[in-house]
Amino acid sequence: MMDTPQRHTVSDLTGEKPAVAAGNEHGLPVIENRLEIALKALNAGVWEWDPATDALFWSRKCFEIFKLDPGPVSVQAWMSKVFPDDIPRIKEMWSRISMQAGWFDLEFRILVENVPRWIRKSGYYLDGASEAHEKVTGVMVDITDEKDFNDKLFDNQRFFKAIIEDQTEFICRFRSEGMVTFANKAFTIFFGVSPFNILKLSLSEVFPTQDYDKIIKLIKCIKPSKKNVNFEQRIIREDGKTSFLQWTLRAIYGKDEQAEEYQLVGRDVTEIEESREALRRSEEMYRLIAENSNDIISIHLDDGSIEYVSPSVQHILGYSPDELYLVQGLTIVCEEDFTTMKQCYESLQLSKEPVLLTFRLKDKQGKLIWFESMIQRQHDNKGETTGKVIAVSRNIHARKMVEEQQKQTEIQLKEANMTKDKFFSIIAHDLRSPFTSILGFSRLLSEEYDDFSDEDRKMMVTQIQNSTETTFQLLDNLLAWAKTQLGRTIINPEQFTLESLIAETVKQTTPQALIKNISLVSDRIEDVEIYADQNMIRTVLRNLVSNAVKFSFPGGTIELDSFIKDNKLTITVTDHGTGIPPDVLDKLFNLSEQTITTKGTANEKGTGLGLILCREFIEKNGGSIAAKSEMGKGSTFSINLPINSPG
Repeated sequence: MMDTPQRHTVSDLTGEKPAVAAGNEHGLPVIENRLEIALKALNAGVWEWDPATDALFWSRKCFEIFKLDPGPVSVQAWMSKVFPDDIPRIKEMWSRISMQAGWFDLEFRILVENVPRWIRKSGYYLDGASEAHEKVTGVMVDITDEKDFNDKLFDNQRFFKAIIEDQTEFICRFRSEGMVTFANKAFTIFFGVSPFNILKLSLSEVFPTQDYDKIIKLIKCIKPSKKNVNFEQRIIREDGKTSFLQWTLRAIYGKDEQAEEYQLVGRDVTEIEESREALRRSEEMYRLIAENSNDIISIHLDDGSIEYVSPSVQHILGYSPDELYLVQGLTIVCEEDFTTMKQCYESLQLSKEPVLLTFRLKDKQGKLIWFESMIQRQHDNKGETTGKVIAVSRNIHARKMVEEQQKQTEIQLKEANMTKDKFFSIIAHDLRSPFTSILGFSRLLSEEYDDFSDEDRKMMVTQIQNSTETTFQLLDNLLAWAKTQLGRTIINPEQFTLESLIAETVKQTTPQALIKNISLVSDRIEDVEIYADQNMIRTVLRNLVSNAVKFSFPGGTIELDSFIKDNKLTITVTDHGTGIPPDVLDKLFNLSEQTITTKGTANEKGTGLGLILCREFIEKNGGSIAAKSEMGKGSTFSINLPINSPG
């Protein structure tokens, strides 16, 4: 149905009868149909206002645009929907209509469901034959989408214009005859031309003649298949300094693939060229230093691979520089120094200061050589890090060997002093005490023999015997230990059975055990032959079993056991006596600690020297000794010896 004003036809809008085509009495519907098609295509509504009666008529589309119910409508009704800021402007335009100002066109906003919509209201004052027929008629269209599109288009234009103007690259467009049609801010500043004058100039007035001629020649090389070419330009500025520019010349083609314009996009690469030249000079100087240095100079990439190594690596490590090119540096570093290298890398990340590092490298034959290296991050001429690391490494192997020898000498001197102190301590106290007992009891027997009963004399003789045996064992251990400290102990390994040695040890210790009614059990001894210094192993077993008796309670049991595992023989001596405190247990085999001697369950004395001697004898035979204990429950000492054949 045709979109007509409320209660009016198209003829009412014009105030005139439509012309009827010749020979067609039905011309009005044809015109009305055409008008309806045109209005529908424009998505427009029709309105009409009678100034004389102030009557306002709207088509249905007008009501749809304003979201009003169809019916009588007044100026006040539709003005109530207008956006407040636009009301003054609309009132002014409406007053002009009343003054018969002719054609008018007005854009304003209305609020539809609290959402602003843009409306374009166009109309014309129709002068009738009489005042009663004067009308204002027109159309209204919702142009919100059009407005949004235009706003976005405008924003995009401003955005792209700002991008071009803010570019540090030089952008210029010109026609084939050379006239400049566009130049951005960077271009005009660099060439010293105002933005207003640049469009009046030819490119030949901006570029030196030889450069302009070069551009004209390059234009001939541009085709649809090759739309751009690159070239470089060297310019001497007014201040005498030289600038280097890189240009890209591109053709702008029309629909017929004919070049309408040409575009130049350039950038100032002076700093880059200067950096390259400075780097070239620096690298040349560095190369001369590196190739004539006795130290190894190397450059490492961020992943640790070697980018460069000086020729000196050949006579120091045996590798040629080509053999190490792009090889991971860690492949020739001693594995034990990996942690040191990692810590060095972390330090370089946190600080700009160089790091001094000591580590070992493997030469081509696999020999480890000590190096001292100054390592730092590489910087360019601007002081920025390049991601690479420079290392200057010096062979300090000879110095390191001297230092190691000095350390060993210091250790040996320290041990010698400890040995001396221990030796004099034993002589001054532990060796003197038994003799005091022997001399005391022998003097009493000599001078007052008749005053004692047989039982007292027997007790004194027993004490003299015990002190003599203790002294003998002490002297035996002392002499054996002194030999080891002086380096005079000679190992004489031989083949012997463990079972016979255990039996001999049990027999020698039985008299000591019987005094305290202690049983020695050795039922589970392996029937195996071992290859070791029998005298040393005998001394060790005697000391361990003697200590077990010393710290066992009367009536207790001591077990000697052995087993074989992984081609190693383990011998254990277990007692169920007093046990050893944890703080003492850690120091049993260490001469550097203050020796703590503990009296046995029958007040037996000791020197603490026996276990130290046991450790040294076992280690000289390629074994180890350990102890575990629990207070009040006893202790277990374990000897581990390899089962070796004389061959």
